[in-house]
Amino acid sequence: MSNISINDFRNFIISPQFASRITEIEKSINSLNGVLFSKIVLADNKEIKEIHIITRDLFSPKKISRDVESLLMAKYNIAIDYRKISIAQVTEEKSHSQRLKFTDLLITSEGDNLQVIVKLENNNKIFEGKINCVNWDKNREYIITRATLEAITSFLSGKVFFQIEEIKKVNLEEREVVLISINLINEQGKENLVGAALIEDDHYKSLVKAILKAVNRRILVK
Repeated sequence: MSNISINDFRNFIISPQFASRITEIEKSINSLNGVLFSKIVLADNKEIKEIHIITRDLFSPKKISRDVESLLMAKYNIAIDYRKISIAQVTEEKSHSQRLKFTDLLITSEGDNLQVIVKLENNNKIFEGKINCVNWDKNREYIITRATLEAITSFLSGKVFFQIEEIKKVNLEEREVVLISINLINEQGKENLVGAALIEDDHYKSLVKAILKAVNRRILVK
């Protein structure tokens, strides 16, 4: 196949031929070691705006990002800013004494007040995160994330601090996925954790599960 330049992406009008090229590039990315799924999002000018990638948690996100950059340049003559590559890592659900499990999410509102309680379980012990705040619909995902991280911090006996970086929903084929990016901060420094979960009946509960996907693999050793 002939090389595809950035200008090709800027000048194309969406067509079946163009769509097939995007599909081919996604398949090439999917062939990389550790990549499970990829989705290319285009800007209005047809330039690549974002590349969302789901990988196994056994592989370094930095290496995956470098592999994607190298693939696009070598095979398609496309230079991509690494900041446009979003990587979420998933792991198989396995029993582990240190793994936190989602138990319950309680959301109550009364007038201008909102209370969110997230309950997590480990070895038959419940760890709870509770947030009381102003009742704004648009901040609920952020508040649920904070409550979940408080529960995790309680499990870790306050040895770490979490910082919310970004919460995003993306469509992968005909499925909607919630992505969460969190910074874990401890005495060693700052580490970025990313998790993903399919959005099911309750997207707030799916958000909690995405947070646990991001954090559980990191706290296997407490």
